[in-house]
Amino acid sequence: MEINIAQPLYHQVYRELKKLILSGEILPGEKINASQLAKKYNISRTPLREAIHQLVSEGIIIQEPGVLTVVQLNKEDFVELYECRKVLEKEVMKLVIGIFTDKDLEEIEYVLKEAELALEEDNTLKVLELFTQFHELLIQPCPNKRLLQFLNQVRSFLLIYRANITRNSDNNNDIHKEHLALFEAVQTKKVSNVNSVIEKHINNDLKRGLINL
Repeated sequence: MEINIAQPLYHQVYRELKKLILSGEILPGEKINASQLAKKYNISRTPLREAIHQLVSEGIIIQEPGVLTVVQLNKEDFVELYECRKVLEKEVMKLVIGIFTDKDLEEIEYVLKEAELALEEDNTLKVLELFTQFHELLIQPCPNKRLLQFLNQVRSFLLIYRANITRNSDNNNDIHKEHLALFEAVQTKKVSNVNSVIEKHINNDLKRGLINL
């Protein structure tokens, strides 16, 4: 990891650890050895502890007495979380569909174009980042912050497995097409249109995830 003095050290460590987890270099269920990481990156425990705390808060790392492990879901957990995601996203869209501004839609469209470029470059980590940003922008205007918090927690638990899905270029092309369809539905400003596309997209994502679980 190359240190950038312009950014807080803990944030750089956080990004590096998250990258290792999402790329599969650190696997679900694998233990995190804080001492080894501190030695590897030649940093003190304080920024490392802050970085790990951030990953714990996102649900990517599980902290138990004396043990840190990357989150690992069984099939039942995975299916239940996707069902929660479906319900929550549809409820969020009911609240936001009428309040999207032109600027909101322009930002979403920009991310879709950037995702297309990343697909052409076969940059899977960038693709995952942009796919995640697409969904974040869709739900960002939600006025119900508790609902948003629940949805973000579910999405955090699923992030590692979504990363696994996006290592397959065929999956990525399918997901991008589904995102384009969802954006078109959003532009109609009809909840029924949007939630029909969301349900299909999440069901497809669940199937893609189960194959790779």
